[in-house]
Amino acid sequence: MKLFHIGVFASLIALALLSNPTAARAQNVRNCAWPIEISPEGYGNATGPESLARYFIIPFDTQHETMTIKGTYPNARYFSFAVYQDETPTAIVGDLYDAQIAPDAGSVNPFVRPETSQTRTARQPNGTYTVVISRIASSSGNIIGVSRDHFLWVLLRIYIPSADPSLSGQSLTGGVPLPTITLTKNGVSQELSQCSPINDLRDVTALLQDLFKGIPALQGGEGTPSSDRLWFGPIIIPPMRLFPNPHNKYIAMLPGDKYQPGRIIVIHGKAPGTPYTYDGSPVWEPARGFQTVDMRYWALCNLNLALPVTNVDCTADLTTNLQGGDYTIVISDDLLRPDWLRPNINWVRWGDEHYPKLIFFRNMLPDPNFPFSVQKAIEAGCTFDFDLPDIPNSDATITAGQCASQVMEDYYPVAAWCDKPTFVNGGWQACIQEQ
Repeated sequence: MKLFHIGVFASLIALALLSNPTAARAQNVRNCAWPIEISPEGYGNATGPESLARYFIIPFDTQHETMTIKGTYPNARYFSFAVYQDETPTAIVGDLYDAQIAPDAGSVNPFVRPETSQTRTARQPNGTYTVVISRIASSSGNIIGVSRDHFLWVLLRIYIPSADPSLSGQSLTGGVPLPTITLTKNGVSQELSQCSPINDLRDVTALLQDLFKGIPALQGGEGTPSSDRLWFGPIIIPPMRLFPNPHNKYIAMLPGDKYQPGRIIVIHGKAPGTPYTYDGSPVWEPARGFQTVDMRYWALCNLNLALPVTNVDCTADLTTNLQGGDYTIVISDDLLRPDWLRPNINWVRWGDEHYPKLIFFRNMLPDPNFPFSVQKAIEAGCTFDFDLPDIPNSDATITAGQCASQVMEDYYPVAAWCDKPTFVNGGWQACIQEQ
């Protein structure tokens, strides 16, 4: 009889979770701070992470009124908080990036340029901040107001953490600990312990099941491009299941379902001015060789276009070699960097030939006066539709790409399939024909 009652009780619990999927998702993730890290390493290689960034994720269920996040400004190129709602596709319901986050009393935000003309001559101790995700207050200042009745994912992004001479063991989080998390329910607050280890398989599985529920695989295919010329097209709304960063805008290139044997992809363009920051320089100071900071960050990444959409390889502003302000990138199926590439040519791996690819080019937080950004191309209407689980045809980007190239001019990444001997003998100019 006791076993019968236990079975009935278990069934009732299961029914309750089915009727309340928010509670079910919350119970599938450990009750600790930042249980999931999205990165190119291990279980966390999902939803197209960048090589030079880390994304830390925590769920926020409907049982709590507020989530209070207290942290120290990291030594990094950029950091932010973004809140994603449980609807499919997941929607961004609020966000704050570094310069928008007001410091605690007596602290200084190192991402905000001082009002005086004097620059800081020595690195000061990092200031602290407090951000609140609230179901009972509207968005204002450091408060992100959210719905009372939706399950949420809260993401902390940290891009290009600075060099850490102290070898503190916190180099990937900008030399500071991850922020503390305090949850409040019915007026009672509880500070969560930090998760250890991060990326328990159960936690990552719960995240991916929530993102890709009902999608066993992506649908359709890129096919074969109609010409060697490949076009990066700006995306109207990037696939929400990939947790797009609201402070990035994206152009996408679809090189075709299969790698073309004996050939390479060549990409050439002019690099916008960015800060360096890895040496501790501020975000408003242009990197060596640039006169202005045109945008906070840019990067090109090659992704496997199959669930859960993993990172293969990236090159970003501070890792990309330039010639006269221009970059040339070669994508090939070599296991290691090929010896036929000159040192000033940038190489990105194609990766496993069994997966179709998606090439993303990102622009982050451009200066409003910089007229050649992806953001300006999108404002001009140079866009195409791309959302998962549907895979667009490779040629779907042509019209949007031709439009974007007119807006971005020399800063547009021109790309083409090319025979390897053609590139070796004639460089990028021999591969890319203007159309």
